[in-house]
Amino acid sequence: MRVTTKGRYALRAMINLAVNSGEKPLSIKKITEVEDLSPIFLEQIFTKLKKYELIKSIRGAGGGFLLAREASEISVKDILEAVEEGIRMTPCCASESVPASQCVKQPVCRATGFWNSANTYIMDFFESYSLARVIEEFGPGKL
Repeated sequence: MRVTTKGRYALRAMINLAVNSGEKPLSIKKITEVEDLSPIFLEQIFTKLKKYELIKSIRGAGGGFLLAREASEISVKDILEAVEEGIRMTPCCASESVPASQCVKQPVCRATGFWNSANTYIMDFFESYSLARVIEEFGPGKL
């Protein structure tokens, strides 16, 4: 399994929103300056995050983006799934959109169950970390 640049940038941007926005929306320009990200790429990421209702946009002067829910209610898994369209360790791992039964080797492959268990373990780990927990445990000066 590999978390792509899109997933890494999404987590950084969401942390930035959680730490810096409060009640005031943040613009993509501000986030990209602070995080050193491509504005065009972040717009694409925010489109997906908005579709999954993880962020909301405020139009007009002083507009920008806010978290749609509390940071404690948004998991890393939510973020990665929103931008990655599902994360699986291997193509044969079951996911919400691809059941294990679709693997043509499953009836004879002894590794399928292992990969599915490993994938479940990692996804449970991502789900156990909310934005608030990431900020608390891994914020500046925590490493």
